[in-house]
Amino acid sequence: MKSVISYPNRGKWGQATYRGNCSGFVIKDLLEFYKPRSFLEVFAGGGTGYEVAKELGYTESIHLDLHPEWGGWNALKDDVPIQSDLIFCHPPYFDMIIYSGEVWGDAHNDDLSRARNYEDFIAKLNVVHQKLFTSLRDGGRLATLIGDCRKSGRYFSIIKDMEYFGNLESHIIKVQHNSQSMRREYRGKFIPIMHEHLLIFRK
Repeated sequence: MKSVISYPNRGKWGQATYRGNCSGFVIKDLLEFYKPRSFLEVFAGGGTGYEVAKELGYTESIHLDLHPEWGGWNALKDDVPIQSDLIFCHPPYFDMIIYSGEVWGDAHNDDLSRARNYEDFIAKLNVVHQKLFTSLRDGGRLATLIGDCRKSGRYFSIIKDMEYFGNLESHIIKVQHNSQSMRREYRGKFIPIMHEHLLIFRK
């Protein structure tokens, strides 16, 4: 892996139509680079991580999500079921996409995308990251993929406002392809957001 990654093709894994689904190449490259003995994915969404892990031979990887199809795991209240060497976390980007009640099922109070406001979202994200980081084995890594967003003319830098746990080992810029901002026309001075951040913390 390098400090800038770009995958024009999202790959064959998972549901391509699931909103907010990241490229399976991100997870594939993480697993092939770090070669963890055990792998946990949180916010499993469209099943991309599950299919990548299965293809690479991770027969006992764990994939969790509030979505009932993934067991309804509540990131704010439920315990992390295993100690792992690598966790991949791809949380909502504030309320850019509302998941429960829109992408799937009924609205859920503990859905991070339904936080009361940005400050509430950051507080909840910090709870999730701390829980995940604490669950790692010594020497394990938490890789979280997060993006910036705009709302009502305000720019939100989630990686600036969230709390960091452990040692920040790498900050990787992921180029976005086929995002909505690429397909819109804007008036005035406006710079579309064309990247995400992959932060890797080591315990």
